[in-house]
Amino acid sequence: MENTEDRTLIRVPAGEGKGFSVAGANLTWKVRSDDAEGELCLFEQIVEPGDGVPLHTHSYPEAFYVVSGAIHFVSSAASDEGWDCKSGDVVIARPHTPHGFFNQGTDTARMLSISIAAHERFFDAVEDADRQEPFGMLPPDAAFARVIAIGAQTDTHFLPPLPDDTAPKK
Repeated sequence: MENTEDRTLIRVPAGEGKGFSVAGANLTWKVRSDDAEGELCLFEQIVEPGDGVPLHTHSYPEAFYVVSGAIHFVSSAASDEGWDCKSGDVVIARPHTPHGFFNQGTDTARMLSISIAAHERFFDAVEDADRQEPFGMLPPDAAFARVIAIGAQTDTHFLPPLPDDTAPKK
């Protein structure tokens, strides 16, 4: 007999979810893996002008859907590689594929990130580290060094910095 006890729809209304802002990341968890039987997670990310996530890899896939604004995605440190994506565009980073993104415009951008449960480990570890010693109390270089160390322990590997013209401004 099939278990139908947990076969209910889950709704997360607009504007709801667990917010998380630390070390330049501003996101809202819409679906945690616990909500999806351990299969996937989904978060909404607000990317302010000049902000972004540097080039990195992980051993699992991640898909991005640009909801509003424009985001520049890169897959290498070469400044001539990448895409300017706008509302409705989707970018998929396959496992071990270098990827990073930045808001190079003047308007706030919003996008969704969809991945597997393992992706939560990095963000949970960063959030835990912030509770222990707030990133806001550190100089930006020291805060990012902490994020890099956490990433190395949670399968998120940051690559050498991007050229100045594509790196985040903050």
